[in-house]
Amino acid sequence: MIKKHAKKISPVELKDRAMKAGTSWHHHCMPPTCFVNDTNEEVIVLEAGEDTFYCESSKELREELEKHAYQLSRPRKGKKKPSKHEALDLVRRYVKEGKKWHFHIAMPSCLLSMATDFTLIVENDENGNKQEWSFDTKPVELVRAIDDYYLGRKKVKK
Repeated sequence: MIKKHAKKISPVELKDRAMKAGTSWHHHCMPPTCFVNDTNEEVIVLEAGEDTFYCESSKELREELEKHAYQLSRPRKGKKKPSKHEALDLVRRYVKEGKKWHFHIAMPSCLLSMATDFTLIVENDENGNKQEWSFDTKPVELVRAIDDYYLGRKKVKK
């Protein structure tokens, strides 16, 4: 799906396009096992307006794009806890059990979900099981809480 809908570019070019796109972009980090990743490699997909690009992933580029995206969307002010949600419970369980997993927040009409709402997708990389939740508005605090577990900034007591 990625090969069909996105153009492969260098990591430097992808970063440059994201930084120059203002607020009209979002990105997805995809392991090779992701349900839409047909590249057989870990990639970052950038959707900027009508254009979609991808490049090989690196920890440095992932972190830089995350930081830039959060600064654009709404900087953190203090430690605001997200409301309880079954997606967060699932993520905590995966972390506690040592499962490999990843997640996406699909914007309305983006590559991952052509729905008209925001779709949170949590995928178990070990068995391909994925669960989805829909939201009328972007669940920023929930996404940030899940991202903290994904990036290892937050741990679960085993």
